[in-house]
Amino acid sequence: MSKKIVFLMILSLFIFGLTGCTAKAKEFSGSGITITLTDDFVEEEIAQAPFYLVSPNHILMCYKESKSDLEYYPIDTLEDYINAVLTNGGFSSEIFTYNEDDVHYMYAYYSKTIDEVDYGYMLIVMEGENHFYSMNFGCLDSKLDSYKDQYSDWAKTIIVE
Repeated sequence: MSKKIVFLMILSLFIFGLTGCTAKAKEFSGSGITITLTDDFVEEEIAQAPFYLVSPNHILMCYKESKSDLEYYPIDTLEDYINAVLTNGGFSSEIFTYNEDDVHYMYAYYSKTIDEVDYGYMLIVMEGENHFYSMNFGCLDSKLDSYKDQYSDWAKTIIVE
């Protein structure tokens, strides 16, 4: 075989090998939440969150709270809800709003040290018909800035009941 043919075969194998390694979009649903992430994520059961997804670099913890269960608290709006979630967690963060293309959510970033490891989070809250939802994307705190755009893209795919 000529060197050109061998080179082209190796190049082809390399190119096809790389395309097989890319993560594909995958939809996940649980606890009234549907989100499109990548097939790197898997669902796991943990006591701390009713809907929990994990990948090699990220976690997503999801919660829902019935509006009727919150009627004794001053929580009437999504802004009230995100403030209550942050306050309850002991966090003070700047709050942002996303409202485009029929997608509306509020979000904030915060950090937390667990077992001497610093983690960074993007808290997202959404309002459904009968529930408020809070979702936390998480990663190593040192990587949070590099993942913010990815978390925002994933957040735009969230649908709540």
